[in-house]
Order: sequence, then C-alpha cells, then structure tokens
Amino acid sequence: MTIGILDSGLGGYSVYHALRAAYPKAPFLFLADQLNAPYGDKSKDEIFKIVQEALAWFEKQQITEILVACNTISSLALSEIKPLYPHLKITGIIDLTVAQFKDKDYRKILVVATNATINSHAYQKEFSRIKPEVEVFEHALPRLVVQLEGLAPLEETETYLNETLAQYRNKIDAIVLACTHYPLVKSSFEDLLEVPSFDSQNAIIDLYATRDLGVGCSHVMTTKDPSYMAKQIKVLFNTEVCVELAQVKSCKSL
Repeated sequence: MTIGILDSGLGGYSVYHALRAAYPKAPFLFLADQLNAPYGDKSKDEIFKIVQEALAWFEKQQITEILVACNTISSLALSEIKPLYPHLKITGIIDLTVAQFKDKDYRKILVVATNATINSHAYQKEFSRIKPEVEVFEHALPRLVVQLEGLAPLEETETYLNETLAQYRNKIDAIVLACTHYPLVKSSFEDLLEVPSFDSQNAIIDLYATRDLGVGCSHVMTTKDPSYMAKQIKVLFNTEVCVELAQVKSCKSL
C-alpha cells in the first residue's frame, strides 16, 4: 500500500528522501504543491481548500494513508480536516516532533517556523500538554522558505538567520525546526545558536519502524514545474530524481 506524503515543496522532499533511505523498498508518493507555495503566509481558509484538493487528488490515486509533512497544515487545518475524511488515515507531525522531548531535560526551547505555524501557537500548546515546565520561545522566519525554494546562496540564508536569531544565542537549550524546509540548513542553525536542533524526520522514520510497508515503486510529483524541481533536488540533495507533473485541481489519475 503506497503512503502519500503532502507538503508545499522541498521540505516534504527532505522527509520523502529520509523515508526512502530508511525504507528503500517501500512505496511512497510525494506531492509537492509548489504551485501554492509557500503555505506559511496563507489564511486558514486558503490552507483548508488546498488540503481538500490535495486529499481528493490522493484519493484519485487510490491512496488512503497520507502523511502531512507540513507544519503549517498540521497546525491550522488538520484537526478540522480529519473528521471530514474518516475513510483516510491522515497523520500530522507536530505531536510526533514534540514527543521527542519527553525524556529530555531541556528547559528553554526555541521554535522556528512559518508565520502561520507560529501564530497558531500549536507547538507551544503541545509542549504545555506534555512538558509544561518547558519555556517555549516562538519565532517566525517568513523569508526562509522562499530562499530555500529559490536556491539562494547559503551566505544569504545564513545572514538572514544571524540577523533574525542572534538574540537567542546563549538563551536557549535547544531549537525546534518546525518547518520541513528548515532541516535543509540544519547545520546553519546549530552553528549559529550552538544548541542541538530537532525536526520531524527521525520521528517520522520511527513512526513506520514496526510497520510492514510492503514493496513497490515510489514517485515524486509537483504541481508546478517538474524540471525545476528536479534541478532543486539535484542542487540540494545531489540526487537525480524523475519528477512528474500533478494536476491536482483537475484530479487526474496517474
């Protein structure tokens, strides 16, 4: 049974890439909705419509299990979307990411994410639920996804991070990269703030560790420009990947 993966772009590919490395024979279908990216500056209603269209498309591909590898969707729409699709198994990533801190003694944690995720306070709420003694700082990085999708030079990205986050140096114990794009520059965060960083990738890999995922082909698809996405993947991951076009709004089958 193929597992669908939904995200706005390269962040989701980082999750897909990690899953393929951990489970190379398992079938996955990654949908990068680059036509609507970035998600982080969109309203809740816009995100809701985007997710509904994507889920309808996955259903046309006969996929009934979807990993929402997007913090913005997980924070804004998932709790309301799930009851509308009881026949689908839909998994978000916020609780998985925060659960990694259950057995850790960090007291001051910085969460960096898109505007939408930060404004929802979804991570702060989840930390309060499972680790109320933790002090959570939240900071939006609205330019970072655009820089990463646009293949901006690393120096430009690191300048932006330094200008934005240097205020937290020596004031936190750990950082949560609460956008799947951000692990693409994981070392830049850690070098700047000199603390360990956490994201969703290991938690997602562990989620499927006891599952029999079967054997099959995997696909990478985008709603925008397959050739450009293939170039992005080549530059950032040094991997040659065949990227296909997904007509999500018209819900055309593969």
